[in-house]
Amino acid sequence: MQRFVSLSALASLLLSSAGPPARAQEGPKSASGKWRPKDGTYATPGSNFDARCGEYGDTQIDWNDNFISGGEEGCKITKLSDTAPGSIRLDVVCDSADREGHPYKEIILLKKIDEKTIFLRETQDGKFKRPGGSMAYCPDSAQRMYSDSKKKG
Repeated sequence: MQRFVSLSALASLLLSSAGPPARAQEGPKSASGKWRPKDGTYATPGSNFDARCGEYGDTQIDWNDNFISGGEEGCKITKLSDTAPGSIRLDVVCDSADREGHPYKEIILLKKIDEKTIFLRETQDGKFKRPGGSMAYCPDSAQRMYSDSKKKG
């Protein structure tokens, strides 16, 4: 009985500390109201953050087109799964310049760090070979520049 009480207390503590998700970093909600990163351009935080954002960032998320991209790789989101509060898994089919004409499947994990930052980790050839890293939402000026370039392209 004491073990049950301890587990109940732990579950209650975990649920109460989760709190509602912040609004600044959220994109479209799932049907159940789960967290989604905001549409737009993200770049690795650090001393050259503004320069990276000015070069269209490191990652772009477009929920309207179910698309996520980075560098010369663009991926169509085929399935989205909520894995934990503030965490999602994207099953994607990607195209890249070095595999032209040969789409390939990968997995991308996104986790909310704070209102403006996500952690991104992706598979390479179907395996998690790289550690992943933080991506911060770029300033409005960079968001507009990227949005304008999509309209022209």
